[in-house]
Amino acid sequence: MVVATMMATSTAMAQHEEGDNTIQPRIGLTLSTLSNMDNAKMKVNLAYGVEFEHFINDQFSVAGGLLFTDQGTKIDDPKYEYTLNIYYAAFPLTANYYVLPGLALKAGMQPAYRVKTQMKEGDTKIDLDRALELLLDDDDVKMNKFELSIPVGLSYEYNGITLDARYNFGVTKAFSGLDDSVRNQVVTITLGYKF
Repeated sequence: MVVATMMATSTAMAQHEEGDNTIQPRIGLTLSTLSNMDNAKMKVNLAYGVEFEHFINDQFSVAGGLLFTDQGTKIDDPKYEYTLNIYYAAFPLTANYYVLPGLALKAGMQPAYRVKTQMKEGDTKIDLDRALELLLDDDDVKMNKFELSIPVGLSYEYNGITLDARYNFGVTKAFSGLDDSVRNQVVTITLGYKF
């Protein structure tokens, strides 16, 4: 009976009602790579931001926020090794369906804008746009400043603390002027607190 009471109390704390609004600071990790790039490996970096959620009823809500992410990839080639760091300001918009109190399935869209890009080899860092000019004899190859992805994932809330995991399907190409379709592939895992 004690366990059942504790479970009922915890689920009641995670239950929201129609009209509820929450704000949630979030911090976590991105696991990212770029598709269709030779020798590309996943890299782990930081993600942080804030999300606002409005409950339409106790099972359905919509959320929007601002998330700063460091994406990109590691290139491990026999001749050279370097890391691409691509910093984005993203605006995730999701519809959330609570299958159980506290447990939500999420899907939506996420426009993002590139704010900085860096190629790092050892201790040497260079702006990626400048590196492309130096490495490629083709002015048509550019890194796109805008990215659109489709986030799909789930979250679990307990006493206001929320663990959120999403996979972002890249819709837009990371580069223009390339024959191959290079897109961001990103998993974002964050921990937040709902106020």
